[in-house]
Amino acid sequence: MRDSTQRRIAIVGQPWENVVAQSTSSIVIIAYRLAHHLPPGWRVTLYGRRLPGQKRWETDGEAIEIKRLSVIRKPQMLCEMLLGILACYTKRRIGYHISYLCHTFYALRVALDVRASKCDVVIVNNFPQSASIIKLLNPSATVCLSMHCEWLSDHPTAGTERRLRDLDLIIGCSEYITEPIRKCFPAIAARCQTVYDGVDINCFCPASDGSAPGDGTERVLYVGRLTPEKGIHVLIRAFKILAESRPTLRLDLVGGTDWGRYLYLRPDLKDPAIVSMVEAFYGDRLSEMVRRQLTQRWQCYLDDLAILAGGDERIVFHGGVSPTETIDFYRRAALLVFPSVWQEPSGFPTFEAQACGTPVVSTYSGGIPEYVENGQTGILVARGKAHELALAIAQILDNRDLARAMGEAGRRRAIGHFSLDVMSRHLVALIEARIP
Repeated sequence: MRDSTQRRIAIVGQPWENVVAQSTSSIVIIAYRLAHHLPPGWRVTLYGRRLPGQKRWETDGEAIEIKRLSVIRKPQMLCEMLLGILACYTKRRIGYHISYLCHTFYALRVALDVRASKCDVVIVNNFPQSASIIKLLNPSATVCLSMHCEWLSDHPTAGTERRLRDLDLIIGCSEYITEPIRKCFPAIAARCQTVYDGVDINCFCPASDGSAPGDGTERVLYVGRLTPEKGIHVLIRAFKILAESRPTLRLDLVGGTDWGRYLYLRPDLKDPAIVSMVEAFYGDRLSEMVRRQLTQRWQCYLDDLAILAGGDERIVFHGGVSPTETIDFYRRAALLVFPSVWQEPSGFPTFEAQACGTPVVSTYSGGIPEYVENGQTGILVARGKAHELALAIAQILDNRDLARAMGEAGRRRAIGHFSLDVMSRHLVALIEARIP
């Protein structure tokens, strides 16, 4: 085995994501922070999309370099939108994102650069076809596929299995993601491992004086993208239920809308919560689907949220903010509410909030129960139920001792299970075991 001080590791971002320190993408944030927490001596290259005016190559300290590639995005976006409309109209899942039609040239350019750089380890986020191309051109490298979504278990085809057989490690961000992959592809089950996402517990921490601002306002916080599957509409309905008798209540909505459309490609007709959401916000007629998903895109959902808010000045849309600014929102909040309607792979804001000592109300959604301990660090309710969400919020707002205990337990849980140090040690151990 080679000395780890000589190793080079590449972390390959999704083709549409730009690698910057203050990104609002959870996958970019994890990759960037992981790069800073790998063992001394590991040299890291981060790959992502290059935006106009950005440098193609730059360094971040002595051991990290960032390489940005030009990506022709508009044709891909149009294809995704059209396929999304088709998926909604036919009510069938479409595996576009794991096909070789999706950003193949990006994968080839990364693969060739990885070979020229003689990387020992490559971690590819979400795209099995990209990982397969990189492994083909770098057979001696240890290639790992890191999954933050359900694309693999959604499409358990023979072609998908062939790609996975070539890889050295498949990582899921929760057992909710990893276990179905094991079941769908038993031949590579031993290579499927869960590594929980990590948070920088030194930055995301309670206020230094241990107290929140005492302006008398009860601040309910949401952090995440403003898209239907996140359930912001359910949260606003819950807020309206509570606001009638709570004049000091305030709802801070932090997040933007500029994200991809893969949920459109995987409607789940067996899930009542998702079916009702699709019917309400994605359109139930072809003309409506085209208007909402192609012509006006996310603006339709923002208009729907504005109608639900009804001009209430206590509901504030802050837009996207930097991770540093997000910390201040967590510290000021009485609690974080993360009301996901779909099956959430991990729920990044839930453990950021816990690291800041902020109690969490969320849903029994995907991997969230693995990150939030119901009754200990927060309260979990059924997806899509505004009244249940309102009751859980009120339970924390009305019991300061409970809120304090949940905040303290959340901080301990973040330190013990979801810190970047814990994440990096676990990941490195898995990689080390697979390097020749």
